[in-house]
Amino acid sequence: MLQLLGRRAVTAVPGGLLGGLLGLWCAVAMGCAGAAPKSSAAAPMAPTAQDGAASGAEPHATIDALDRQIADDLARAHVAPPAAAMCTGASCQAAMSQPFATPVIGDAQCHPATSDRCTDACTLSTSICTNQQKICDLAGQLAGDDWAANKCEHARASCRAAREGCCGCIL
Repeated sequence: MLQLLGRRAVTAVPGGLLGGLLGLWCAVAMGCAGAAPKSSAAAPMAPTAQDGAASGAEPHATIDALDRQIADDLARAHVAPPAAAMCTGASCQAAMSQPFATPVIGDAQCHPATSDRCTDACTLSTSICTNQQKICDLAGQLAGDDWAANKCEHARASCRAAREGCCGCIL
C-alpha cells in the first residue's frame, strides 16, 4: 500500500495497523448500515391489505391497485363491470355495515360446466371476490371515508357479477 506521509512515500504499513484500520472501518460501516431506516421501493399489495396500514395514502393506493385488478379480471372473464351506486356520509356507513358473504369455492348452488372457459371464469371470480374482501377490510378500517366505502360497494357488486358469470357458465 502506498501512502504519502508529508513528503516521504511510505511503501509498507505495519500489518497490525492495517488490520486494525480495516476492522474499524468495517465496524463503522456495518453500524451505520444497521442504523439506517429500512424502507422498500414498492409496497406489496396483499400484505398491505392484510396489515391495514395506518397512513391514509397507503390504504388508498392498495385499494386502487386491488380495484384495478378487479377491473382487469372482469374484462378477462368477459363480465361487464357493474354500475355502482355512490354513497355519502351516513348512507356509506349503513352500506358498509350490511353483511356480505363472500362466495366460497365449492358452493353447492354453483354448477358451472366443466369446460376450460368455465374453469377460467370461476378462477377469475375467486380472484375478484378475494380482492373484494381485501378492499372491504381496508375500507372498514377507514371509518368515515366515503371514497373507500364506495370502492367496497363497487367491489361487492363486481364479486356478485363475477360469481353469477361463473355459476351460470354453460359452455
